[in-house]
Amino acid sequence: MVQTEVERKQKKILVVEDDQNLNKLVSYNLSKNGYAVESVFDGISAKDKLAGDVFDVVVLDIMLPGIDGFRICEYIKEDAKAYKTFVVVLTARGEPLDKIYGNIVGADYYLTKPFSVAKLMDIVKELTVLRDKDFRVGSGDQYGKNS
Repeated sequence: MVQTEVERKQKKILVVEDDQNLNKLVSYNLSKNGYAVESVFDGISAKDKLAGDVFDVVVLDIMLPGIDGFRICEYIKEDAKAYKTFVVVLTARGEPLDKIYGNIVGADYYLTKPFSVAKLMDIVKELTVLRDKDFRVGSGDQYGKNS
């Protein structure tokens, strides 16, 4: 089977985490797994980065300087060019109401700290596969596959 342009495209991930060590850890592991990674450390920089580029997945902390992660998630899901961007919330806020609110604002996955890096990598891989399948829908083949 010939790979399509979408399947060959390196997936772009934005890491939004104010803890520099954690940001580096997540970014390093994503890069090591073949993703094109950009990272920022606050909500304002995240919003600026998202205004200029579209990402496949955003790994997003909630408690950020400037603009909190819930507002950034809303911004992504309301943006016509970025609404298909998957958002993985990665936060210490693990209360049930926080998780419900994350769902309301459009988070696709809610992962609480402390977390397993392997689990985060599995989540990102799953979401990028789903994104590829979504892009193939309506490509002419009723099963979304290209010949």
